[in-house]
Amino acid sequence: MGMSTLKTKIIFLKELLALKEVVDKGSIQTAALENGIKNTNMSQLIKDLETRLNTKCINRNYEGSHPTNSTQLIYNEIDCIEKILDSILNKFANFDDLSGFISVWTEEGLIGSFIMKNMSEFYARYPNIRLDLLMRQDPDIENTDILIVNAKTHPNIHGKLLFKFKAHTKFYTSQQYLDKHGMPKDIDDLLENYDLCMVKRYLNLPEYQCVLKRAKHLNTTSDSLALIYRLVNAGDGITVLPSWFEKYSENLVPIDNIPFEYETEVHCICRTEVAETKKIKAFALFFINFCKEQQIPVEILY
Repeated sequence: MGMSTLKTKIIFLKELLALKEVVDKGSIQTAALENGIKNTNMSQLIKDLETRLNTKCINRNYEGSHPTNSTQLIYNEIDCIEKILDSILNKFANFDDLSGFISVWTEEGLIGSFIMKNMSEFYARYPNIRLDLLMRQDPDIENTDILIVNAKTHPNIHGKLLFKFKAHTKFYTSQQYLDKHGMPKDIDDLLENYDLCMVKRYLNLPEYQCVLKRAKHLNTTSDSLALIYRLVNAGDGITVLPSWFEKYSENLVPIDNIPFEYETEVHCICRTEVAETKKIKAFALFFINFCKEQQIPVEILY
């Protein structure tokens, strides 16, 4: 039996699903009635399938329609096909509910460097949701739907906490810079003799005060984590970065001989009045799955 054309496969699929309906409902008449088609049409689908398979699929008697041994052999496969079809439909169901506008604030570098690489998947999944990604302004929970923030640098933002994950930060440089200047011997050597490029908000944290006070060559500070990353990756100095940057750059080298490593916690906070909407939950799920794919342990709180 050949299945060479798309049309043939579609007809075959229709016949198989009709067979399952008849088996599940116990009669051709009931299956036809509940699916809104004529009794004769349902009966014809079964006859056509029996001709195609060259075997009897249904035994008919006064008690109803019952599967033959041949049907019992293939029933589980038909059931799997139906579940796959339902799963595909569910992935794209309720687009009317999954629509609208979401404003998302995050520290530049997180979405800019990583999430944006996967945003095409989000748009394909939820084509009726439009995102406004905010990075340059101060975070404002009153006028923003979702904020993805460092809990240490933004401790006073309150709303519905959707999820959180921890990020380790430590010193990184480039192989190009190491080839020219060598590896720092210790923290004193680094702060005395090496060029630093630092994110401003890190310097406001207690853990980094020693860097700010003692660094002799604090060459560049910037509000942009992405800019600092690009400078260091290009060979312009040493910085402190979240450890997830390491896997995205073959040129980035951790300075492991200096025991300077801090853990920060990143919070995804939602404006309370929109926390239960489907579009917000869709974005949160997308972000959570992204973290899991990057092997970043994430704690789901909604």
